[in-house]
Amino acid sequence: MNALGLGKFYSNQSVNNAMDGVNVLSPSILKDVNFSNPSTWHNLKFTFLSLSYSADQTSIETSQFSNGYSGLSNALWVIPIKSRYSFGLSIAPYINQKVVLVEQDTVSFTAFDDTLRISRSFKRSGGLLCLNVGSSYQLTQKISLGIITRVLFGSSRQSESVKFSGSNVIQASRSRYNGLISDLFLSMKLRNEITLFSSFKKTLKPVENAKLNKYLFDDANSNGFHDWSSPYYDFPFPDSIVAFSEYRISDVHNPSGIQFGISKLLNKKWSAAFEWSFEKDNSKELKNINFPLNNWIEKTNSFKISFSRFASPLSLKIFDKVSIRSGLKYSSYTLGNNNKVIQEYGCSIGSGYKFKSVGNQIDLNFCFGYRDYPMSSDRELFQQLQMSISLADIWFIKRRQK
Repeated sequence: MNALGLGKFYSNQSVNNAMDGVNVLSPSILKDVNFSNPSTWHNLKFTFLSLSYSADQTSIETSQFSNGYSGLSNALWVIPIKSRYSFGLSIAPYINQKVVLVEQDTVSFTAFDDTLRISRSFKRSGGLLCLNVGSSYQLTQKISLGIITRVLFGSSRQSESVKFSGSNVIQASRSRYNGLISDLFLSMKLRNEITLFSSFKKTLKPVENAKLNKYLFDDANSNGFHDWSSPYYDFPFPDSIVAFSEYRISDVHNPSGIQFGISKLLNKKWSAAFEWSFEKDNSKELKNINFPLNNWIEKTNSFKISFSRFASPLSLKIFDKVSIRSGLKYSSYTLGNNNKVIQEYGCSIGSGYKFKSVGNQIDLNFCFGYRDYPMSSDRELFQQLQMSISLADIWFIKRRQK
């Protein structure tokens, strides 16, 4: 997926954080709280700081090659105010653009009584981060609103190289991105412990790409850099050429979407939930960017079902302090260039342990599944291990009451 469009969206990558599992709207860590849904934040009793770290791996079913990476997947700070308002900040990766493609077939031809061979490769690294600012307001005892404003920013570098009988010619470029997206959330409690959730996504400022192309150069030592120090001198010398001007491509990412969810509290500890989401990228200029696979995801349709067991921090029994969450996910991704569909099937299972009376919690979540691509008969297998720690802070509340 990293080679499609701008890269792989973290929203399409297993789970957002270990506390919520596959749920995006419905409660998971507590019977009325989901850290991904700001309309539930005011139900927290204390200020929360949560950090999540994930390790991801993807591979092709019939190949021994795999792609793996790890890093901080979410950092969140939420402040509930008088059990009616809340304010939160978080930062998380938004797009992963890391991809390396190497042409397996070498083209050979004869010229001037010499056999010449050509092979090509494409490399891209970097991505986008997302700074989220959110808040909630409880309208009535049954209806709550939430909003998140997402500030997108980041950069990437890419290079295309042609190896020509020992000579490696490289075309490099650099891109910078920025954009602004907003999500509105609604929670509504019904009878019989049933709660409805919804969210609506709107782009306030489409993501803009400021791109700078570099001059072609002959990479003498094949290190991928334009060197100008001894003993390696790449042609042409960097100080003998004038750099290209940076140009801007507006509207390379312009998402809009809608999500619905329903949860049912089965008893004091267990709940079941179902969620559906649809998202479309309305970008007008995305097709004008050079992609590794010359395609991008235009529409995403997802269905999720989950079961959660909530922990009781006040109980003296160890098992009562353990929370359990599991879920199944199906997603279809419609490609913009040919309307073909990528299908994804995933399963998630996780557990958490509460300690201290304020509700500190350590969570571990494992997600795995596969994707079927229309352009290939081989399945892509994916798995993700995610760990998080959530600390509830009582000092802020004590200070505020003075």
